[in-house]
Amino acid sequence: MASRSTLIEAGQITSLRVEALHRYWQSKRRNGSLPTRAAIDPVEIPRLLPYLVIADIEASPLRVRYRLVGTQVVEDNGSDFTNRYLEDCNFAVEPLLQECYRRLVETQAPVFAYYEWNKVEWEGAKGAIGANETGFFPLSGDGATVDLAISLADPNVRPYPPDKF
Repeated sequence: MASRSTLIEAGQITSLRVEALHRYWQSKRRNGSLPTRAAIDPVEIPRLLPYLVIADIEASPLRVRYRLVGTQVVEDNGSDFTNRYLEDCNFAVEPLLQECYRRLVETQAPVFAYYEWNKVEWEGAKGAIGANETGFFPLSGDGATVDLAISLADPNVRPYPPDKF
């Protein structure tokens, strides 16, 4: 399997977890403004917590620092990248992640992505080959400026067929 990664539309999501976070995020919007971090209550989404990432967004230049990384995300990545900047994590899909966060800030709207991995040297719990759908959702301290993002990475999706993108 060759690794692939791309931005996708909300209608292409197959992950029930990503869809659940999307609905939850939408329920926290008030009068068209972006939800705040305080609006996100972990008690309301306990089954999603292991898959969540919360990241600080620094505007100029755009930088992403991971504030909280869920336990399943740590396991799936083989390391905990809490308090590290995106560019320091050496992710194979770093360009895709940078583009997701750039679009998130620019559009102030959710961004969705799909990627596959093929790491023959990796002995993670999911094995060396897999696929992931991720949803990135903007949060704001003032209701207007994106300064945080909450995302959910679901590694339990089937790889897309070769003709999907």
